[in-house]
Amino acid sequence: MKKLFRSVSVVLVISILSVFMVACSIDEISLIDSLVKTSQITSFESSSKIELTFEGQNVSEEMKKVVDAIKAYVDGFTMTWNQKYSANEDLTKAQMAADMDVDMQGLGVKMKYWMDMDLTGEKPQFKQIFELPPPITQPIFLSAGIDSKKYITMDLYKNENMEVNLDFKNTMKKSKEMQNMVFDFIKSSAKNFEPGMVVVNKKGSATTDRGESVTAYELKLSDASAKELLKAYINDVILQEDSADFIRQYLEATMDMIQINEEDKEEAREELETAINKFIEQLPTYRENVTQAFETIKNVKFLGDKGVVVNYSINKDGYIVEADTSMDIEINLADLAAALGSPDGAEGIFRLGVKCESSLYNINKEVNIDIPQTTEDNTFDILDMMTASITTAAMGIPSIGKPLNNQTITEDILNPELYEGINVFMNGKHIIFPDVKPENINGRVLVPVRVISEEMGADVKYDGETKKVTIVKGDKTIELTIGSEEAYVDGEKVLLDVPAMNIEGRTMVPLRFVSESMDATVEWDGESQVVFIFY
Repeated sequence: MKKLFRSVSVVLVISILSVFMVACSIDEISLIDSLVKTSQITSFESSSKIELTFEGQNVSEEMKKVVDAIKAYVDGFTMTWNQKYSANEDLTKAQMAADMDVDMQGLGVKMKYWMDMDLTGEKPQFKQIFELPPPITQPIFLSAGIDSKKYITMDLYKNENMEVNLDFKNTMKKSKEMQNMVFDFIKSSAKNFEPGMVVVNKKGSATTDRGESVTAYELKLSDASAKELLKAYINDVILQEDSADFIRQYLEATMDMIQINEEDKEEAREELETAINKFIEQLPTYRENVTQAFETIKNVKFLGDKGVVVNYSINKDGYIVEADTSMDIEINLADLAAALGSPDGAEGIFRLGVKCESSLYNINKEVNIDIPQTTEDNTFDILDMMTASITTAAMGIPSIGKPLNNQTITEDILNPELYEGINVFMNGKHIIFPDVKPENINGRVLVPVRVISEEMGADVKYDGETKKVTIVKGDKTIELTIGSEEAYVDGEKVLLDVPAMNIEGRTMVPLRFVSESMDATVEWDGESQVVFIFY
């Protein structure tokens, strides 16, 4: 239940703070209405661009290295993207396509993205497709031990045997209802919010680059006004009993979406009620703490002289069809350190400039989206590798997330048929011993030498006269003699707890000794009688 509260709280705070820079004049309420209406569009096309600049001044030599590293990636960064989106009214069926062009210090990267979701049938579909340049994809393919592919996908429900117990239609319906709850709360809060300043001004009629007649609005904040507005919004809106009641209603609606029994749900409601009541009791203390916090940072600049400026263009239907944003972020490290009680902190000034422009068109009109045809030949599904990694981790295998070495992920890897007695897995693959099975002798697992050695890519020779086994892998040579507790690795003698021996006509060797001598890692699960080998 606590994890649920934390997750919902994050979403809630983001939703509420998305409007913290808007006050309560008529112009500002009109802008909020347009923001809400625009968020409910079911189809559109858009073009966007973001540009970043970064510099550091008067920094120490040590800090200069950090500044230079950040500057190399951030200063001059540009990203443009074009997007198409189409969904039904219930948001249970949607498609998206986007192409992006990223430029970092002259290094250009182009990529494409598609999303195809359909929750209307008996079996849900949700696929994401990425087309990335080879410099990005090739390391992924090499690590997975596969040939290059055109697309990388994440096909969430492609497994025909996957059991789905969630009512997606009801979930999407509830989600939409909860979204409307947030919008209603934002609008009602804005109408009652009086911060004592005007943040948004109506600039009059204008025409967009596409020739559409619009009404222009400008939102403008300086460092001081941004702090005052944020402090007022937190204290006068968020830290109030009305907000606590909204949080209660929102979380109760969230619980109705989760398939849990009534007893657990009732327990969760009791925990919620206790938490909300405690929150309300502490509201005066919270508001005092917020006031003190803003008093502490009042002399610390976070915005430069240009502050934040956002120009919105609203068309006759009430949609925001253009938005141009500029942010001038400036932080004096010495002032910040002093405010935080660390006068000996770092010195210097960081400046980050952000410019973003976007336009929206073909709103709620038919938008054609072509989803690429993906096949096993042109596609790599990253969930296959993730599933295999999670499965091997669940079996006790170390190195979570490490792909299986040069293996195709097959059903026998994910769901192996286990022997009675001892089972051996090598890099996630279940090793098959056709006749003589592994045996535990005096606490040591012995296995047929040829099977285990050849699985690791080694050559095996057996001298019947001397009863000596020689294993060669690359420049590594291992020698054992049946019945002898002395073995040799590259000529150096090693004493064995249990010697190699002949069992049912097969030469059996100590598994851990042989594997570790070939630089492998061996893990033994005594309870399940399973050996894991990695090399």
